[in-house]
Amino acid sequence: MEEKTINIMDLVMLAWRRIWIIILAAVVFAAAAFSYCKFLLTPSYSATASILVTNGAVTISYDETTGKVSSSDISASLYLAYTVVDILNTPDIYKKVADQLGKDYSYQGLMSASSVARRSEDTLFIDVTFSSTDPKEAMRIANKFVEIACDYIPGFIPSARANVASTAIKAAMTYPRTLMTTGVAGVVGAVAAYIVLFIIESMNRAIKGEEDFTSNFDVPLLGAVPDFENAESGGYRKNKGRGGYSSGY
Repeated sequence: MEEKTINIMDLVMLAWRRIWIIILAAVVFAAAAFSYCKFLLTPSYSATASILVTNGAVTISYDETTGKVSSSDISASLYLAYTVVDILNTPDIYKKVADQLGKDYSYQGLMSASSVARRSEDTLFIDVTFSSTDPKEAMRIANKFVEIACDYIPGFIPSARANVASTAIKAAMTYPRTLMTTGVAGVVGAVAAYIVLFIIESMNRAIKGEEDFTSNFDVPLLGAVPDFENAESGGYRKNKGRGGYSSGY
């Protein structure tokens, strides 16, 4: 016996015949993921504040008449920003922040919950982001950090000027991503259900009709045995009074 071949239409028809199973599996997986994210996971929030760092020469060389700053001073400030980021990633400033926040904080915990980076390669803005399970606390830590940083940076680079560019006024939930997780879980559930159905279908060697036979076997079809059970419920019914079968039309 030859192996049954499967084409695209077979796959589509399998999905169509069992669409309710696929939809049910997607709903169950999505509901489980949503419930897990909503009720079991602890949300995390991130707040961002920023500072503006310039070379002291930018202020000194500013031409009030033309309102321009020399390009060399801008370039020096851009290079300075790289060094400032490295300074703000050292443990000492986190120790200062932890001391001012109180005994509930350790500098190691603050470092692991923070991100200090330039906003882009051609900007003097440095963004400081902190994560916490409390959105208000995330904002408080971020604002305290940039406040201390403005006095901390000139201690390393006396010519540097640092000012708070923006404080954290809101915190966004970064974990868990409930909507995305729910959607992905729904897709996974649908795919998993289809794979199971496909495996079951592949293991089923039964011939379901003339088209199924001719499409899978390279032998001529001489005839087909009628399905008397279906015929009985349709056009032909059993005549109990006279015995045998009679036409229902």
